[in-house]
Amino acid sequence: MNAVLPVSLAFQHCLQLMQKLDSSPFGTYLKQPGHGRMFGTLVCTDNTVFYAYSGLLDENQTSDFCKTNQLSFVPYAFDSTKYFSILNEYDEKIKSNPVSSKTLSRQCWSTLKGLYNFHCFDKTTRTLNDIFPNAPSGTGDCCAPRLLSYAYSENKQPLSMCEFFYGNGSFEHKSIQNPCDTRCKGLLKEILGLDIIYQDSSIVVVNKPSGLLSIEGKGPDKQDCIASRVRAFFPTCIKQPCIHRLDMATSGLMVLGLTDSAHNALSLDFENRNVHKQYEALVDGLILEQEGTIELPIRLDIDNRPHQIVDFEHGKKAITHFKRLGIENRNGKKVTRLSLTPLTGRTHQLRVHCASGLNAPILGDALYGDPTTFDRLALQAKVLEFTHPQTKEKLHFELESEF
Repeated sequence: MNAVLPVSLAFQHCLQLMQKLDSSPFGTYLKQPGHGRMFGTLVCTDNTVFYAYSGLLDENQTSDFCKTNQLSFVPYAFDSTKYFSILNEYDEKIKSNPVSSKTLSRQCWSTLKGLYNFHCFDKTTRTLNDIFPNAPSGTGDCCAPRLLSYAYSENKQPLSMCEFFYGNGSFEHKSIQNPCDTRCKGLLKEILGLDIIYQDSSIVVVNKPSGLLSIEGKGPDKQDCIASRVRAFFPTCIKQPCIHRLDMATSGLMVLGLTDSAHNALSLDFENRNVHKQYEALVDGLILEQEGTIELPIRLDIDNRPHQIVDFEHGKKAITHFKRLGIENRNGKKVTRLSLTPLTGRTHQLRVHCASGLNAPILGDALYGDPTTFDRLALQAKVLEFTHPQTKEKLHFELESEF
C-alpha cells in the first residue's frame, strides 16, 4: 500500500536510527542471515518521536541498544506476559504432537488474536478480532499499526511516518518500505479512521466507507465525516477540503484538496467535466443490453426530501452510460453487475437512473428500491482519474470490488 502519512520528517529520524544500528552489536545481530527487521519512526505534531520494530524480539536484544542511544521502542499491542505464556504453551504442544502442528498453530493464533488492542483516532480501543477477524498470523506486529496506536494512546497527533528494513532478510538492507497490504491495510484504516489510497502535500485520495458522510450535516450527530477526519489527520488542511461528494450509503474513491490552490484547481476540473469517474453496482434484475445510455432529467422531490424524481419539464439534464459486467446469483435470485459512468453529476443520479431508467434498483437502496435485498447500498465509486493540480500528472486510481 502507499504511505499513509508524509515521510520526509520521519525519514530524517530513520537515517539517524540506521547510523545508530550501524555502530551497535544489535545491528550486527540483525545482519545475520534471516535476522533482519523492519523499523519505523513516527513524528507527532508536538515533535515527539516514536520508534518501533516489526515482529517479536527478546528484550535482551534491544535493551543495551536502547540504553546506549537513549531511546525506546513502543510496546507490543498486547500483554506480553500473557502472549508469551500462550506461545510457550502451544510450542510445547507442537513439540509433543508434531503431526498436528498446523492445527495447533491455527488454534494458537486464534487465541493470541484476542490479546491485541489498538488505540484509534476516535479515542476508542478495538481488538484485532473487532477490526480484522480473519487476520493472518503476525498481524498487528508491524511498525505502522504499533506506532500509530501508541501515539493515539499518548494523545499525540501523527504527522510523519517512515519505515525501513535493516539487516539480512526479505528486503534490501536499509531500503525504505511502505506499510504492507496483507497485514497493515485492514488495520490502519480503522486506527486512522481513513482508508488513505494516496497523499501528498496538496491532495489526499481516500476510499470512503459506506455509511459515512462526505461532509458535515446539520446537527451534532452528523459532524463525523470524511472532511472532518481529513482535517483532523492533516494539520495544515484547509477548512473545507471536499471537492466532490459521495452519498452517505455509497462507498469508494474521493479526492480532497489540502490547500486552497489544489482545491480551486480540482474544483474547476470537476466543474468542467475534466475528471473521469466510474462506478460499479449490483442491480436487482436482469439487464439484457450489453451497454447503453440513460438520459432522464432529475430534480428534487420537494415534498419528500432528499428523494429525487424524474421530471421531463423541470428536471436537470442527467446522462449515465452503463455497461453490463455480468449476471450473478445472489441469495437465490439473478442480479446484474454494472459499470456506470455518469456524464453529468446530479444528486442520486445513478440510483435514480438504475431504478427508473433500467427498472432495476441498486441492491440495498432504501430510497429507490428494497433495502432488504442487500446489507448495504451496492454502489461503489471504483475508478477516479484526474490531473494533479500541482504536478499536472495524470493520476489513475482503481479499487477492487467490495461486493
